Formats: sequence, C-alpha cells, structure tokens
Amino acid sequence: MFKDARGFSLMEMLVVIALFTIITGAALANHARFGEGILATNLAYDVALSLREAQSYGLSVREGAGAGIFDVGYGVHFKDDTFFVFFADLDNNQKYDGTIVDGKCVNGTECLKVYRLERGNSIASFCGVLTSFGSLDCRDFIANRDDISFLDVLFKRPYPDAFIRTDLNGQNEERYQSAYVVLLSPKHRERRVIEVFQTGQISIKNQ
Repeated sequence: MFKDARGFSLMEMLVVIALFTIITGAALANHARFGEGILATNLAYDVALSLREAQSYGLSVREGAGAGIFDVGYGVHFKDDTFFVFFADLDNNQKYDGTIVDGKCVNGTECLKVYRLERGNSIASFCGVLTSFGSLDCRDFIANRDDISFLDVLFKRPYPDAFIRTDLNGQNEERYQSAYVVLLSPKHRERRVIEVFQTGQISIKNQ
C-alpha cells in the first residue's frame, strides 16, 4: 500500500517564498547596518588616535616641523565636514595657521597631515562645551548651526591639559571644559562622538 504524498500547494509555496524574502531582507539590512557601525567606530578611533598622537608629541621633547624648535605644541584642527588636520603650533599662538593646497599640506607651514574621511563618512558637527553651565558653541553641518567656524585641540609641554580653541576664545583664554566631534555614517544611521576634556582625557561613545 502506498500513502498519498502531497507536495506544496501554490498557496503554501507563496507563503514560504514570502517568509524567505522577509528573513533574507532583514538579515541583509542588519548586516549592512552592522558593517556601517564597524566603519564608524574605526573612524572614531582614528580621530581619537590623532588626538592622542598630538598629546604625545606635545608633551614630549620633539623638534617642530624641521624648524629647529623643540618647544612646540601639537594639535588637531577641525573646520570642514570631510577632513581634519594634524598640526604643529610653530608660532605658539595656540591655534592652527597652516596652509593646504590641493588637499595637501604645504611644507614649512603648521599643517603636518590632512586626514580625509572616506566612504561617505563625514563630520556632522563639532562643539566646545563651556565651563559655565555646560552650554555649547557648535558648528553643525546638518542643522546649519555656525556659532564657531573651527575647533582646535592643542597640547604643549609642560602642561598636561588640552588647550581648546575656537573663533570665540584667544590665546590663554580658557573658555571650554571639553570639546567633542560627532562623526556620521554615509546613510546617517550611525553616529560616534569623540570627546576630549581639558584634563586631557579622550573618550569615544555612540550617540
């Protein structure tokens, strides 16, 4: 005796295909989001390492940009949403005065290296956190806010603290208790925040 073995009906087949499509689509979307998050985190660490490198250079005895001067501060300069600059403060005015031509540093100026954000990543904003009441001075490329046009974070021996400078404070004017930079992934689904405190501490967090 043989049992009657039925195959899938058309309706059952359509249900299976629909479920497979939904599951596969969700898996691919999650994979893309995961990959985007990994790239955003890696970029955040690159920015943090540049700040740490400036801190290391600034607090050690190092000749400044071939100038024969060993008492030089080093810092990171933010102004654009697609790149940032590692620099040496050759004129000791606690801010960036370098020159970039065709996306590259001009030799002999304060500009030492230009870091470009690749793969559609960008800087969403950068802010200085004021010492009074924690209010913010920001440049936000998404919200079109422009309290400031640039942010410089500088380190120089023998001081362990960070010098945080914008358009709104000059040399030896300590206006900010910290500063932060917000990085944005290509599809705006992932944000990473790099914060540097006046004490020299550097942190990375999700937003």
